[in-house]
Amino acid sequence: MLWEGWALRDIHEDDIRRLVETGLEEHLQLEYKSELYRDNDQGRREFLLDVGMFANTTGGILLIGIPERRDDQGQATGAPDGAAVLGLDLPNPEAILAAYDARVMESIEECLPLESAAIDVANGRRVLALRVPNSTNKPHSVRHQGHIYFPARRERQRYSMNVREIKELVMRTANRLQEAKGILKNAFLEVLRLPNLPYLMIGIIPIFFEDFLIDVRRIEIHRSVGNFSRVEPPRYQDPIYSFDGIERREDREEYTVRFCRNGLLTSSCQLLVRLGNPISNLPIPDAFVLTFIDVQLRRFMMRAKVVYETAGISPPFLLGMTLRTQRPLVGAYAGLGGFGEEHTEPVPARDYVFPFMEVDDLSVTDRIIRPLCDQAHQLFGREGSPSFNAAGAWTARYP
Repeated sequence: MLWEGWALRDIHEDDIRRLVETGLEEHLQLEYKSELYRDNDQGRREFLLDVGMFANTTGGILLIGIPERRDDQGQATGAPDGAAVLGLDLPNPEAILAAYDARVMESIEECLPLESAAIDVANGRRVLALRVPNSTNKPHSVRHQGHIYFPARRERQRYSMNVREIKELVMRTANRLQEAKGILKNAFLEVLRLPNLPYLMIGIIPIFFEDFLIDVRRIEIHRSVGNFSRVEPPRYQDPIYSFDGIERREDREEYTVRFCRNGLLTSSCQLLVRLGNPISNLPIPDAFVLTFIDVQLRRFMMRAKVVYETAGISPPFLLGMTLRTQRPLVGAYAGLGGFGEEHTEPVPARDYVFPFMEVDDLSVTDRIIRPLCDQAHQLFGREGSPSFNAAGAWTARYP
């Protein structure tokens, strides 16, 4: 997709002009509009169908305010017109984008997140950019004036899907989710671990992955994976090539990060534990500080965002996490007032596989990780993670 891995708010006039100057034509994931959609029933219907066609295909970007070059018969060619005035004179573009978003929320099912931005160009004019994700909730229906539509896109053209295509789309999307889950599960099972030591394994993969999606030879990717350290600030270490992609390994606490050619990114980290002594009459077995999970998950997501942006890979992603312990394990918290330490009841030895989560926006780290952090602490009998406030914002002293 155009500007893969970039937030639309980071697109500037130079990027728009470069697009026009190169003459990039409309394609499966790109549509130009010279004017706003009309503020009437027909205009609202056209807008919803254009959004829906991208959502039911592979996602795409609508650029409003870029005129198309015309042929001798006056028909749009799909190529931007470099001689035309760029952008629209819009006193309140934010209100227009908010109205577009409200229409999507009201009239498209299932729920579809829409990213948008008003991009300043010359003389106070603006180009409106709207990005429709490659949705995992396909098929999406458009409801308008009592009618229901299932639009899709082929090359540059919008069309209505038939029943057979709708059924096939449901099956393909479900299969991609299952395949992504299977890849994550297998990645966790393949992690080598020392006897009797617990491990935290985290993984994320683009749901619409494909073989050789990532060129692991790129120096920018090497750098971003090399900075994928378990500590803060990051400590760079050169990754090495492997059969599946590239790998970064730290011998200290056995921390390993892998970035595969299909976009799979995983980390495995040995938990820092104090081993219980069965002959010392201590009341606890192996113990570790529970907030370690919160910190490592948060750092993983922050580093993953950088890696995927560098690789130019956009959502949706599937996130998974597994806690593996081969002996009973106790969680530890700092005691009240800083005195002593508080311990949980031990949990039995086993693999604790957390629910898989679909991720549509890597920039909302705290919102993504809080459910998993809460469940990790609930595993040890607590109400939830102490690393967040009531509003869901990260408040722990660790970055």
